[in-house]
Amino acid sequence: MPDIAGITSDGFDYTAMYVAAVLNSIVWAATFRLEGCYRGVRHGRVFDVSELAMIDLPSAIKDDIENAWVKANCISHPHAS
Repeated sequence: MPDIAGITSDGFDYTAMYVAAVLNSIVWAATFRLEGCYRGVRHGRVFDVSELAMIDLPSAIKDDIENAWVKANCISHPHAS
């Protein structure tokens, strides 16, 4: 499984692994850290990967990781003031 790493727009470092899956897709799993401390994990799938150039694949995966992490963390807790 190839590895990929990056930093989300909200400052979390992540490392991820991805592998080819069924239905012309890639599945990935990422672990997130902030200042070296574990903060969570997410997984996802990118579809229609055969339409992407190999050089564009890591960017598509990083975009999906970004969306999975940042969107999930932007949801307000119902008891937050």
